[in-house]
Amino acid sequence: MDYIAIYDKTAVAKGSLQDIIQQVKAFDNNIEAIVFEVETCRRIDFSWYGDTQTVLDNANVDKGNKSKRGRPKLGVKAKEVTLLPRHWEWLARQKGGASATLRRLVEEAQINTSTEDLICTKQQQLDKFMMAFLGDEAGFEEASRALYRNSKVSFASAIESWPAEIKDFVLTKFNAIAALHNGTAAQ
Repeated sequence: MDYIAIYDKTAVAKGSLQDIIQQVKAFDNNIEAIVFEVETCRRIDFSWYGDTQTVLDNANVDKGNKSKRGRPKLGVKAKEVTLLPRHWEWLARQKGGASATLRRLVEEAQINTSTEDLICTKQQQLDKFMMAFLGDEAGFEEASRALYRNSKVSFASAIESWPAEIKDFVLTKFNAIAALHNGTAAQ
């Protein structure tokens, strides 16, 4: 999995999580860069306090829930689901009960994701990435609107004054979304 570390609106490191931490610590041991997963634009939070090895040890992104309830070895997590009584009744009648049925429905939905849903998800991910540290930048609102309109000309114009590495990153992500819109990208 690839990551990007950003500090002061500049991409200071790219690569695996280990590479990112080593590069950032070599760049400046006292900064706290913001790290994002490149594919999903998901922010990865961890403490930058300590030396490189300490940060590496604390940066495990798959820590998960330390609770002993459920089936932790399988990665099962208990969370609340709110449904109407008729939904609970239907789930109770299904083979395997409510949990098994919900897992099957989620698996099926993940496999059969529509192009529109994928586009929407990727747009939201990119918009959230931009908002994280570019929300006050000139052109942010215009870029956000152009992202959802799939207007490459407007998007490129709106981000023109942004730092080069960030501009390249968001434009690459925008182009991947535009390819989905145009039907020229593999899902």
